[in-house]
Order: sequence, then C-alpha cells, then structure tokens
Amino acid sequence: MDGGASTTSAGVLVFDASGAIFSLLRSLNLGVPLWRVTSGPRELHAEISLNIVAAYNETDWELVGELAESMTTIILTANPNPDDASLAVSAGAFGYVDTHLTSDAIRRSILGAMQGEHAYSRRVLSTLIRNGHWLRVPSALPLTPRQREVIVLIAKGAADKEIARSLGITTATAQKHVTNLLKRLNVPNRAAAVAAMSIAS
Repeated sequence: MDGGASTTSAGVLVFDASGAIFSLLRSLNLGVPLWRVTSGPRELHAEISLNIVAAYNETDWELVGELAESMTTIILTANPNPDDASLAVSAGAFGYVDTHLTSDAIRRSILGAMQGEHAYSRRVLSTLIRNGHWLRVPSALPLTPRQREVIVLIAKGAADKEIARSLGITTATAQKHVTNLLKRLNVPNRAAAVAAMSIAS
C-alpha cells in the first residue's frame, strides 16, 4: 500500500491499480490519510472511514459490493455514464463522483461522504430520474404518506410551488413538508433526499 499525507486519524482507502485517481486525491489536500491498494488482499484498517474505488474504463462491481457491505464506499470515475451510476446504486455505493468535476466539488463530495452524506451529483441524479430510475419510494424509508408524495415530486424536479399545486396545498405547507422530509431522512438538501431514496431502492 502507498501512503499519503495526513493531518487526522480517520482515513481513506483507495482501490486504484493505475494510480492516476490516487494522485488526483493526493493533490486535493483532503487533510486525511490516504492509502492506496493496487492488488492483493483487501485489508480493512480500523482507522479507515471511507473506501474509494477508482474506475477508468470498467468498474469492479464485485469489489464495490463487497466493500459497501461493511463500510461507506464511493466510486470516483474518469468515465461517468448513467448505466454505471445506476449500477453503483444497486451495488450499495454511497456515491458516484466524476473526476472531471472541480477540485472543490470532488473534495466536498469525499469529505461529505466521510460525514454520512451521499455523493451523487445533481446531474447524475437528474439523469437517472429522467431515465425512469427510482420514481417509486421504497417501503424501507420511514416516511409518512404525504412525505412519500413529496419525495416523488422532488425526484421529478418539482419546486415548492409545483409541489403545492400538485398536492392542492399552499406553498408554505409544501415548504414545511420538504423541511420535515429532509429532517426525517437526516439529509441536508433535496439532492441528498433523492439519493437516499435511490440507495434504499
């Protein structure tokens, strides 16, 4: 394993045979230890708080699924596409991040994932939703019937006024439902709520 610079104890284990994505991560100055695994045994260390699987032309979905069962795992991809984003959700990945995003966006995604936030970009989520993925609300989510209606509308891109119009309620009531929904799912924003819905599917 290759090591990276660090200032805190909870670190990131990067599965990257090529090393290009690992180099990108090192350049971001995340302030956390980075370890690179190229092959061989997949050791998990007590100080690891996030796994990142580097994806270039093909993604090792078996590895993603195996890692996601025991720890928060995201995919950092050089070639994003909607089919792989859908497979990422199915494999249990906590995020699917495009390496072509700005350094700040990648840094926020990784540090957010370490804090329990899903790392699916709005662009990825909107593409998946447009393609008909996850427009049903999984029964595993602890939502009221009204919150289930609201999250489906959010997933379709509805703003508060559109939610209000669709449900026959005031805009203020729609805003209250959205706020309560975000609290119930323990997520910071609408995109994260849709990601939570996707992960639970």
